[in-house]
Amino acid sequence: MTLNYASVQCVLRMRSAVMLGRRRLSRKALKQSTLFDIPMAPPDGVLGLTETFNADENPNKINLTVGVYKDGWGQVTTFPSVAQAQKIIDMDVGMNTDLSYLPISGCEDFKKHTINFLYRDSCPQDGPALIKNDRISFIQTLSGTGALAVASRLLSSFISKKIWIPKPSWPNHTNIFTQNGFTNPRFYSYYDRGDLTIGRWLQELRHEVGKDSNTKTPHCIVLHACCHNPTGLDPTKKQWEDIMDTIYELGMIPIIDMAYQGLESGKLIDDAYLLRLCLDTSRYRSWDNGLYLCQSFAKNMGLYGERVGSLSIVAPEHVPGVKEVLDSQLKQIIRSMYSSPPGYGSRVAKLVLSNDKLKYQWYSDVETMVNRLKSVREMIHERLQWEEIVNFEQQHGMFYFTKLGPDIVKKLREQYSIYLTNDGRMSLSGVNKSNVDYLCNSIKAVTSSKTLL
Repeated sequence: MTLNYASVQCVLRMRSAVMLGRRRLSRKALKQSTLFDIPMAPPDGVLGLTETFNADENPNKINLTVGVYKDGWGQVTTFPSVAQAQKIIDMDVGMNTDLSYLPISGCEDFKKHTINFLYRDSCPQDGPALIKNDRISFIQTLSGTGALAVASRLLSSFISKKIWIPKPSWPNHTNIFTQNGFTNPRFYSYYDRGDLTIGRWLQELRHEVGKDSNTKTPHCIVLHACCHNPTGLDPTKKQWEDIMDTIYELGMIPIIDMAYQGLESGKLIDDAYLLRLCLDTSRYRSWDNGLYLCQSFAKNMGLYGERVGSLSIVAPEHVPGVKEVLDSQLKQIIRSMYSSPPGYGSRVAKLVLSNDKLKYQWYSDVETMVNRLKSVREMIHERLQWEEIVNFEQQHGMFYFTKLGPDIVKKLREQYSIYLTNDGRMSLSGVNKSNVDYLCNSIKAVTSSKTLL
């Protein structure tokens, strides 16, 4: 069949009409779509900067944003204890080939050895009785973030939607709790211009929580167990006693975020002192709505991408059957979120925790890491005379709050390719002998005529 010009034009007109109709329909559908009502979310304050850093072509660039430990040569390395555990897994055919799902609550061996580490090794006075009496509801989680997410979902669903978060704090704390039912988080004063504001913090709690004491809904509170992020500044043990006494008197629910156990003192067991304090039955008879511990092996075992952590809830003694109820609800929450946790990282952690040789090597690995972070603080202090950075009684961990303002941080980034978070937090592990002079000279250059406050 041969089409003449008129026929071709007719076909083209028909096609044009169809396309025009589709475009009109498309525009109409788009106008009706509620997708247009979704606002653009702000970029992540850390990962967004890392993307910019990766694209930066300056050979002297320094990334001091991400909380990942790097050695003295600027490399993210595997801890010797973890490397040895990986070799064992590689040689074990059963471990290496079993890729089936873990149970909803996680690997049973991981659960057993993590509970023993947290509540027997770290809390030898009061923890073993909790294990013996089966008062610890435990799940393996997607690192500390997953533990916080599951805990917040449980609390907001059944117990309370009132939460207090330190100001400042890890930005994701607010994100996690608001995404999981806590629509109106409150913030307590923690830090101001280099100093802890504990008096103001406790005064705020007594005033705000105290006047709400007639209601049956308790207030939850997020506590950094050690190595506060972003300031690196922790209360003393005496100050923690005053803090926890107030929290207990007000009937609040402690949510302990223990992401940095070991990075304060270099001693894993020593750094669990806040957990030990909370479990001290001679001081606190019982936490009526449970004690929540969100724990991670990301930082202290270097298992960042493996997402290995746990949520454990110490159930009150006087509420029979509550542990089983908590177990059931935690499983239901996880089933709807991610069904079950990943397996490889939990196998590594379980081996490190269960093998005495690997465990002692791990203790040594953590001490080595902390000693290097202290040496970084000393190098910076030597060049900039920042006294607070070497206040080892209260300044701990991977981060230091420089008090450099946003304009200074921006100049460092744009003029010298030195990347800090916008609030001035510095990840110390990104500093080493080969770049510390460039870092400190750059800071001097941008602050020569300005105050650091």
